[in-house]
Amino acid sequence: MGRKEEAFVRALLGGLTFGEAAREATLPEERARRFLESVAGFAGTVGSVFEFGTPGSGRGEEGAVSEVVIHTDGASLGNPGPSGAGGVITTPTGEVVEEFHEHLGHTTNNVAEYEAVRIGIARAIERGARRVLVRLDSELVAKQLSGQYKVKDKKLVDAYLRVGELLSRLDEVQFQTIPREENARADALAKMGARRGPEKTRRPSPAA
Repeated sequence: MGRKEEAFVRALLGGLTFGEAAREATLPEERARRFLESVAGFAGTVGSVFEFGTPGSGRGEEGAVSEVVIHTDGASLGNPGPSGAGGVITTPTGEVVEEFHEHLGHTTNNVAEYEAVRIGIARAIERGARRVLVRLDSELVAKQLSGQYKVKDKKLVDAYLRVGELLSRLDEVQFQTIPREENARADALAKMGARRGPEKTRRPSPAA
């Protein structure tokens, strides 16, 4: 994402109209429109335009996965405090592809939630995923990323943009809010990451 595109997104999040935001960022409107089309989340269409398809195995050749489900969670011990991100990546049929947890330093729970989504999507992309369903228990983050809520907290803008940069690499993506009890493993991994120092962060159980 270039500086003008980033300024354009920040202007949109600040409440300006499309044209006003483009002028504020000195970004030609046609270029701004192409940018929004490539990163559907910024246009408020993620999850409404894209639909997660009929579950298959999700595995391609040589262990690659083209279609995944990611359960993510973030934890902050103090909010703000020592924080961690955790998640489980599976095929649509439930086969575990990878589990992860990472220490995030001192931050808030909402930032940790965003980071968990970012890390999960990034790792799914590394494995060849093009279609992603993200399941998380943070209604705020899910609805902001699906365009239903605006990002009003300036502290979350950078976290939102980091996730948005990954969306253009996917063919389809959907964000789904689930009850906490359905996200227990991701929650445990996030808390594990929060309690560990950076030097102890690792991937618990990557699959081949």
